[in-house]
Amino acid sequence: MVQLDSTPALVVVDMQNGFCHEQGSFAKLGAQSEPTAIVPHINELRSAFRTANMPVFFLRTGYNPNYSDRRRRDRGDRLEQLQGLIRGSWDADILDELTPQPGENVVEKTRNSGFFRTSLEDTLKERGVNHLILTGVGTDVCVESTARDAYQLDFAVTTVSDATGTCNRPDHLAALHALRTFGGTASTAEVIKALQKLQDFHN
Repeated sequence: MVQLDSTPALVVVDMQNGFCHEQGSFAKLGAQSEPTAIVPHINELRSAFRTANMPVFFLRTGYNPNYSDRRRRDRGDRLEQLQGLIRGSWDADILDELTPQPGENVVEKTRNSGFFRTSLEDTLKERGVNHLILTGVGTDVCVESTARDAYQLDFAVTTVSDATGTCNRPDHLAALHALRTFGGTASTAEVIKALQKLQDFHN
């Protein structure tokens, strides 16, 4: 059972056309994440967090047109040949079904972790956030990298098992198993129930 600290934040990782849309760059690379099942859960969590007046953060991967801000060892790969995930492009946009609303925060990143050379840690601390609820893709890459870094930075971390996904089920389950060590996992329903308990406590 998940227990939320005083100020949790919902974090939505990389739910972008490039990673999730059937016409996105990762689909063309044969590594598409299927968002159909998790988008409703993420929106359910967003609604609950907005109702509770708790912060929502989107992490969005994007690069300069010349990819000078990418990891050097990745340069010249097929993603660049496809002009994928260029900042400001359709490919880098967040899915239409999850378009950030006024008051929801968008943090740009260029690496797997949402904390690497970004404003995320400082912004969370300024908002008094001490517990991250992680959703999005891929469970075994950017979600897991962000969870591990958050844990090392002394945030409580919960990864939502049915609001995360990756290219295949075994990798998703393996990542969730590993993430039990870095804060823990919970379902959408369990997180919403814990959020309601937190609201009741403060009311």
